[in-house]
Amino acid sequence: MLRPIPARILRTTATVKVCNGVDLYQNPTYDEYIVNNVHIQPTNAIIKSVNNTDCQLTSLLFADARRSTPFDWDVMLRTAQENGGDVKVIAHGVERTVMSVDKLMDDTDTLHHWEVGLK
Repeated sequence: MLRPIPARILRTTATVKVCNGVDLYQNPTYDEYIVNNVHIQPTNAIIKSVNNTDCQLTSLLFADARRSTPFDWDVMLRTAQENGGDVKVIAHGVERTVMSVDKLMDDTDTLHHWEVGLK
């Protein structure tokens, strides 16, 4: 079993906004969640988006399975997309959109951490 991400790295608290539908004027409405003990790191990685186009990420969010607030990023992203919207992360006064979610397992096949690609 791998050790968790060190607590000294997980110093950020983020607000996560998940689309729960649209209002009368077709504007997305959001549920908000607070996720503690995450780390946001700048990046310039390029990934393939859902519609098979290249997308450049600006940041990666790391959320540890044991030290961060429990939050199922896969379910939240899928829910938001089904409701016609997206997931937004607000940290350090900057709002970013979730573009990818990777669930990384340890050597015993249990969740170790999440890596969330942000644009």
